[in-house]
Amino acid sequence: MDRVLDAAAELFWKNGYAATTTREIAAALDIQQASLYHHISSKQGLLYELCVSSMRQILVAIPAKLDGIACPLERILVFARAHLKGLLGHQKRNAVMLTEFAGLPPRHRAEAVELRQQYADLMRSAVEQAQREGAIRTDISSTLLTLTLLNTLNWTAVWFREDRDLPAEQLADVFVKIYLHGAASADAPRLRAAAETGAVNPNRAAKAVRIANRPGSSGETAMTRRLLRAAVALFSRKGYVSTSTREVAALLGLQKASLYYHVPSKEELLYLICKSLLERIRQDVKTAIEAVEHPGERLRTLICAHTESMLRDQAGHAVTFGEMRHLSRERLTQVLSLRDSYEELVRRALEEGQRAGAVRRDIYSKYLCLGLLGMLNRVPVWYRKRGPLSPGQLGRLLAAIYMDGVAARK
Repeated sequence: MDRVLDAAAELFWKNGYAATTTREIAAALDIQQASLYHHISSKQGLLYELCVSSMRQILVAIPAKLDGIACPLERILVFARAHLKGLLGHQKRNAVMLTEFAGLPPRHRAEAVELRQQYADLMRSAVEQAQREGAIRTDISSTLLTLTLLNTLNWTAVWFREDRDLPAEQLADVFVKIYLHGAASADAPRLRAAAETGAVNPNRAAKAVRIANRPGSSGETAMTRRLLRAAVALFSRKGYVSTSTREVAALLGLQKASLYYHVPSKEELLYLICKSLLERIRQDVKTAIEAVEHPGERLRTLICAHTESMLRDQAGHAVTFGEMRHLSRERLTQVLSLRDSYEELVRRALEEGQRAGAVRRDIYSKYLCLGLLGMLNRVPVWYRKRGPLSPGQLGRLLAAIYMDGVAARK
């Protein structure tokens, strides 16, 4: 069964769940399609097994690893190591779980959600124990602290390459070090003071986001913006592959032929969504940080601006991260170039902070950057607009977690 799951995960990750057929999975296994059904009941059942198999293994393995560990911070470290080892041990399966979860039918989705909740509760109990023992700050909720660490760890499944990155256990150590002790250098007292007194201007990021998101700022026509909003709504609910241009047109009260007057294809819609949002978040962040002189404050402002820009187009960013792989090679190369350009902006800000002594130097900037983007880029999956935190408030808390760490201050 493992061989079947791995073959399916490879194809689902490459082509998308909806676009992959059981015939293709059987061909990848060099068996007849009928023989495949000796192992699975359906393609949906196969996706379900992919989504829950690794979670079940980790749920069994982690409690045993935590037995006998009294130190609350060591428990979090052991938890993170076990999580990342399990995640990367079946990387493609878990990457599919992160991106194709919505493809599950309601009954299976409910079961998978329950398993995910059990796992999150297990981690949150470790965080709450650390809070009760005074090892972790209590001014940030255990729920947000748990989600932040899970975001950072889970995002690793998207970018990790065994031949060029640190082993899972070392990566876990790096990310927990950032989480528990922060990215800020211990040699930057001015930065610490700024964090404790709230000296970072919370309005700067919000103002930059408002300016960059004025209607027409990216050169789009009003109809193009309407088309993109409709496409985002359908792609986020049904998935790119399962959505037709006829449905996009119908949502706007148009004939299918009229839609093609504005965009030549469905792929063009996905391309414009990815392109416009990556350009916009880069411009928002660049505008927010360009007038900030202190490197530490610049990073806090960057985190706030990223969070607010991303949540202004929450569904669009979820579509961008989850569906961009369906673009043609030429279009995907252009979108990845935009993504890499933004990552370089973030990494450069971190390296400037390292040179100025505001950011710790014992962690390579590559992993400081990937840890930060992992923490931020999964936020659209769980953030609720009617929840207790506004995007601005959430951004400031995420900046505090990343820059200061969550360990209690003595």
